[in-house]
Order: sequence, then structure tokens, then C-alpha cells
Amino acid sequence: MDAGRIHCFLVSTRGGDVIYERFFDRFTELEKAEIRAAFSTASNNVRMPVNQEQDFIAPYKLTRFAFIPVADTVFYLLGSGEYDEVGLVEVLRVIIQVLKDVLGKVPSPGLMLDKYSKVALVVDEVINEGLLEAVDKEAIKKGIKGKAAWE
Repeated sequence: MDAGRIHCFLVSTRGGDVIYERFFDRFTELEKAEIRAAFSTASNNVRMPVNQEQDFIAPYKLTRFAFIPVADTVFYLLGSGEYDEVGLVEVLRVIIQVLKDVLGKVPSPGLMLDKYSKVALVVDEVINEGLLEAVDKEAIKKGIKGKAAWE
């Protein structure tokens, strides 16, 4: 029985420009483009509030994804199986909160590009090869302290 997994994590601007993406499965470039297009279409079809972090859910083929707008960015997470809508939203909320703490302020496109290695470390600490690794904020911050950006 397949327990499910997280297939990809992506952060984009509200305009649709990709800031950070991480695919945990082997997708072709065409499949990656289809996933990006599904994310963009879903976020363009809803009215995203500017000053509040509201979660949204949408289907993609046999899977589903969640997305949360934060300031000028939108965080997306695609998953299947046990990573249902509720689970995906919770994982996104953990990533967003830890990024706020690690970066010192609300993640913006410029800040995330400037601190790209820290963003990658946070994502790697939370999601390991498509499976949820850690959700405790303090454990995540402790885990990234011991790693250098090049590891």
C-alpha cells in the first residue's frame, strides 16, 4: 500500500515568477511545466487576500496541492496519499513560520533570493526525499544551525 508522499514544493511571486522549487520525484520538464501551470492557474482563479495568510486547495490529476499567499509570495505544496489537503496546509504553515523566524521577517521575493541557502536548508530539514521529516519549529532551527549552506 502506498502511504503517499510530497511531490514538490514551490515558492513564486504573486505574478507567477518562480523563486524556489524543489521536486522530490522524477518529473520530465513537460510534467514540471504542467505542475507550475496548474499552480499558476489555481492561484489566478481565486482572490488571494493581501494581508492575511489564507490557505487554498486544488486538485492536480490524481493528487492535490495546497497554497498559501504570504505578502508578495505564494507557497505551494503538492502531495498524495496521507499528505492530504489538511496535512499539506500544516506542512506549509510550518515551513512559512520557520522561514519567518530564520529570515527575521516575512519572506519576500528579494529576501528569499538573497537568503536562498537558508530557504533550501529549511525545506530540506522539513521535507526529506518527499517525506515529512520534522515539524517542530525548534528542532528544525536546531537542525539547520548544525549544517553549512554547502552541505
